[in-house]
Amino acid sequence: MDKNKLFVKGGCPFSYKFIIFLNEIGHLDDFEINVAHADEESYEQITMYIFEKSGQKASFPIVETNNGIFIAGSDELIEHFSGVYNKSRDEIDMLKYWETNMMPRMRNIMKQLREAKEKIVNKN
Repeated sequence: MDKNKLFVKGGCPFSYKFIIFLNEIGHLDDFEINVAHADEESYEQITMYIFEKSGQKASFPIVETNNGIFIAGSDELIEHFSGVYNKSRDEIDMLKYWETNMMPRMRNIMKQLREAKEKIVNKN
């Protein structure tokens, strides 16, 4: 059986969230994981692949199912694969911890980085 292709972005809290879900339900090995690093050639290669195959702009995480359908968004993916694997997200304590503790912190860090970048750009 062909594996689903999982595309994640290095450092992306939404990508981590979906990986946590898959790992906690014991199905991470069902996926071929492709990591796009924003500052490396892999990012352009992966985003172009997604666009050429799906016609949509890449957002992460995104899965190309083994039948060629693309599903994007951590919550959408968790909902879809909860049904596929008959596992409720409510049963996964690590996912709850990530969503209530780590995600807000990561979002705040991302916001601070964007604001700092804007200040630098506006200064020049």
